[in-house]
Amino acid sequence: MSCFEGHVEELKNVSIDYFENNNIYSKTFFLSHCHSDHMAGLRSYTFLNRLKEEPQVFLYCSEITAHILKSEKTFTDLSHKIRDLLIGPGNLVTIPGNNGEEDQDVTVTLIPTGHCPGAVMFLFEGDVSVGHVLYTGDFRIVLGDAAKFKQLHYSDGTVKEIDKLYLDTTFLSQQYRDFPARKDSIAIISNFVALWLAKGEDHHVIIQIPAKYGSEAIFMMLAKQFGMKVHVSDEVYNIYKNMSEIRDAVTNDTMITRIHACPSLRRLYQKNGELTLLPCRVDWFKLVTIRPCALSFTSDMYKGNLESAVLRSEEDNLIRVCYSCHSSHEELKYFISYLKPKQIKACVVPLRMSEIQTLNMLRKMCLPIYGKDNMPVLTVSKRKETPSINVSPKANNVKTLEECLSDEMEFTEMPSSSQTNVSDRRSLKEYKDNMESEEEEENVVEIKSMSTTDVLQTDADIYRLIAEDLQPKSGDQDADIRQSMSLAFLQAAVDKKKPVIYN
Repeated sequence: MSCFEGHVEELKNVSIDYFENNNIYSKTFFLSHCHSDHMAGLRSYTFLNRLKEEPQVFLYCSEITAHILKSEKTFTDLSHKIRDLLIGPGNLVTIPGNNGEEDQDVTVTLIPTGHCPGAVMFLFEGDVSVGHVLYTGDFRIVLGDAAKFKQLHYSDGTVKEIDKLYLDTTFLSQQYRDFPARKDSIAIISNFVALWLAKGEDHHVIIQIPAKYGSEAIFMMLAKQFGMKVHVSDEVYNIYKNMSEIRDAVTNDTMITRIHACPSLRRLYQKNGELTLLPCRVDWFKLVTIRPCALSFTSDMYKGNLESAVLRSEEDNLIRVCYSCHSSHEELKYFISYLKPKQIKACVVPLRMSEIQTLNMLRKMCLPIYGKDNMPVLTVSKRKETPSINVSPKANNVKTLEECLSDEMEFTEMPSSSQTNVSDRRSLKEYKDNMESEEEEENVVEIKSMSTTDVLQTDADIYRLIAEDLQPKSGDQDADIRQSMSLAFLQAAVDKKKPVIYN
C-alpha cells in the first residue's frame, strides 16, 4: 500500500496520488492509476469543490484513467477538469503560481507501468530547480524493460540523468527476490482452467482477483483460449465495454460463461457436498477458485521454476498462482542500476517492515550499484494519516464545539501488521492477498470513542477535515447551521484554536 504523501518537493503546487490534508491546496494534480490507495481524498467534497471552483486547477492522468473517472457519476459535472495526457511524447503542463508567483512550465512524459489499465509513470522535466524527476506510481518493470523506453533516453540513446526517483518499493524486501513473468503465470492459470472445464458442463471457474483493475491480461488470454468471455460486475463491465483491448473478453451476463471474476465471489460460499452455490447464478456447481497473488510467494516458496509458482488447498479447492503487478526485489535492483538516480524516495513501506528497515534495505540494495562513496540520497515517504471524523450536529441547538462533539463520532483505521493475528494463518493470508483491494471493509477496525479533549488538541488538518464533513449537501434541512459550523472549523484550522460556533 502506498505511503507516498503526495508532495513532489521539486515542483511547487503539485500533488500526486494523494488528495488530502495540505495537498488539497495544490494548484495541479496528477493521478497515476485507479487503485484506492492512490486515490485518497479524490472523491471528497473538498477536492471536488476545489476542482469546480478554481478555474486553473486540473487533474492530469492517462487517457484510460480519465475514461475510468469520467464514467463515475462523481465526476459527471467535472469531466472538463480532468485532462488526459498522451503516453509517449512529452506534454507541456503549466503549473499556476501562488500569490503572484510566476507560473511554472514543466514537460510531463507518461510511461506505461504494466500495473493495471491506464497506470503510468510521470517523468517531470523542467528548469534547473526541477531537473529530471521520475515518479513510478505502482509498476512492474521486468529485467530488460527499462532499455526499451525511449522516454528514459536522450535522442542519442544515452540514459537520461534522473535527479530524483520516487519508487514503488512494495516488494523491496529480499523475501520477494523474484517473480515469474506474467505470461508464464497466465499460462499456468489457463492450464488449470482448461483441466477443470473439461470435466463437465457443471464445472465453473472463479478467478479471485486481488483488485478491481489489474487482471485484464488474464481475462483476455482466457477468452482467447476458450472462446468464452469472463463474467465481471456491471460496474467493471461498464468501464471495459468502451476499451477496445478488453471489451471482447468480458461480459456482465453470468449465464453465457463458466468463468467468473465478479466481486461477490470474494465472500464465503455455501456448500452441499461437492457442489457450491455460485452467488451470481444462484445455482449449485462444482467450483474451483484460482487466486492470482504475490504476497504468499516468498523466496522460500517460489524457487524460480513454474512448479513452485503454485499453491494448492484441496480442502477449499483453491489454487494460488504467483502473479505480481509490482516489481520484485531483483527487478527493483535492475531498475535502480539502469537509471542510477541521484536521489531515491521509497513510496511504500513493505508489509511487516518499518521505515528504518525500508531505508536500510534500500541502502543495502544501492551499495553494490553506487559504491560506498557515491551513494544517492535515500529517504522514505511517510503519509500523514488523518482519521476521518464524522460530526452529526444537532439541528436546532448548536452553540459550542463540546455540544457538536456530544453527538455520534467515530474514526476508522486499517490494521497494521502488528494488529493482525499472526496465529490465524487463514485471516493473515486473506489480509495479504487483499492488500490492494477496494473491498477492505472486512479488515476495518472501528474505534467508537474519542474524548472532547483529544479532539480539541488535534491539529489544523483535522479541523479542515471536520469542516469538509460539515459542508452542507443538497437538500439538507440544516444547511445554514452546517455552513456556519464548517466556516468555524476552517477558521479554527487557520488559527489552530478551539472553534467557536454560533447559532
